[in-house]
Amino acid sequence: MKRITVIIALLMFSFTSIIAQNAGRTGFAASDKVNQAYNIVNETPGDRGIECDTLRYPLPGTIIYYYLMPPGVGYITGNNSYLDKTKAEYFSSFEIGTTINGLIADFAIARNTNSPQITFGIWNNAGTNGKPGALVASVTKSLASLVSDYSSGNYSTITFDQPYTVTGPFYAGVVLPTVLGDTLALWCRQHVAGYNGTAWEQWSNNSWYAFNDPESYGTGMQTTMTIHPITCKTVGINDQTDPEASIHPNPANGIVNITTWKSAGKINLDIFTLSGQTVFSRSYPGAITNFNIDLGTLPKGIYMVHLSDGKRQHSQKLIME
Repeated sequence: MKRITVIIALLMFSFTSIIAQNAGRTGFAASDKVNQAYNIVNETPGDRGIECDTLRYPLPGTIIYYYLMPPGVGYITGNNSYLDKTKAEYFSSFEIGTTINGLIADFAIARNTNSPQITFGIWNNAGTNGKPGALVASVTKSLASLVSDYSSGNYSTITFDQPYTVTGPFYAGVVLPTVLGDTLALWCRQHVAGYNGTAWEQWSNNSWYAFNDPESYGTGMQTTMTIHPITCKTVGINDQTDPEASIHPNPANGIVNITTWKSAGKINLDIFTLSGQTVFSRSYPGAITNFNIDLGTLPKGIYMVHLSDGKRQHSQKLIME
């Protein structure tokens, strides 16, 4: 197991030296404290047929946390004497077109002295051998608010300003505070034989390792942390099609041509993200059955285009590249 080259005696994380990270980490122990309040989150129903879920919540098994044994100090799932930067969960199962609207994080430890902003993020798996790559979505929340949630016995809800559209396996996690007196650590599932852990960490040298990697804690640390993406998808509108309507090119990267049926009234055109956010809305005379719109300013992703004159309607997915 890993040896720490400098013994740290201060148990409140007085990290004044960078600790070398060699192969294998020091021993650890399970907390006596068990999270008895870990319950299913009730999702708030969305509009426009939006259906939301919280991934991997609740975790099965006993929910605890792990701390390092001397000469190590701190928590496996949070701040520690290795000066780990980030804790994240790997999600290999996904549904194309689903958006991640936010995260739920349940902290076992939360202390605040300096009240920094804490970054929560989504990383793609474009790193070497599928490790975390680019940070593709992020938002910050004050450590003071996280401590308030923790002190009240509540989980923390984090909402992204712009939902992230899932395109492949991803990592969801939290960047840890770095200043003396500021501490976070997530709850996690207790290790049991036969379970395949999904927890990852970013070391002080920016390298990423799974908890169960031999370079980290090894196969004796198969666990999953209590950080859960909130995912949403639009349902029930794909069945509305009209044979006279069409949208092309699709995929597109700028000008999009819309063909509709002839109508006695106006035809309304609305374009939504998969989370239900309206990004384009216009009305056109029903006598005009072919027109172009410029969508070049829209971010890359999958959108829903909806045409309606009150009697007939058409809905179709549009991919912007």
